[in-house]
Amino acid sequence: MAASTASGTGWYKGRVKAVPSGDSLVIMALTSNRPGPPPEKTITLASLIAPRLARRGGVDEPFAWDSREYLRKLCIGKEVTFRVEYAVPSIGREFGSVYLGGDKNVAMLVVSEGWAKVREQGQQKGEASPFLAELLRLEEQAKQQGVGRWSKVPGAAEASIRNLPPSAIGDPSNLDAMGLLAANKGSPMQCIVEQVRDGSTVQVYLLPDFQFVRVFVAGIQ
Repeated sequence: MAASTASGTGWYKGRVKAVPSGDSLVIMALTSNRPGPPPEKTITLASLIAPRLARRGGVDEPFAWDSREYLRKLCIGKEVTFRVEYAVPSIGREFGSVYLGGDKNVAMLVVSEGWAKVREQGQQKGEASPFLAELLRLEEQAKQQGVGRWSKVPGAAEASIRNLPPSAIGDPSNLDAMGLLAANKGSPMQCIVEQVRDGSTVQVYLLPDFQFVRVFVAGIQ
């Protein structure tokens, strides 16, 4: 999908386009010879399991949003180097190693801050990060320090679970768009951009209530 950083090594460069969860990245090619958007690939960090964000009808696992936000703030829009370590065709996922700034192993940063668990071995031999031993060491260190999902603060896990409106998990039926407009017209609103749909349209989470809305930029098409 992008030019290899070293011939035959399997390492590639790309730019992080989106961060769906605390252990996965959507990486877009830096250049493309074809018309249209550059190709992209979703990489799950090898040997990591981050808390899962809510899907329709469900709720966040404890610390899921904090985990996702740590990885998003760390990587979004930045150039990375990555390699696919193994794939699991039955679930259509590729697992890999990702480096930020050339020398920062993203999985190690995530684990050292306590935002993901380390999975020692997949179902098949070879389904593991080549950095597994160091990841396990960092996980134990994070547990001892009580950071991230390993917090020892009473009630921290419960407090980390978002109270989500239906629009945040794929059901816009209860979103009162006109009421939202009437209450906030002309006032700045804090949000997180989840997707740039095109040159004039973005999809955002409105904070602090996590309403998920599509915003059209006024005056352009």
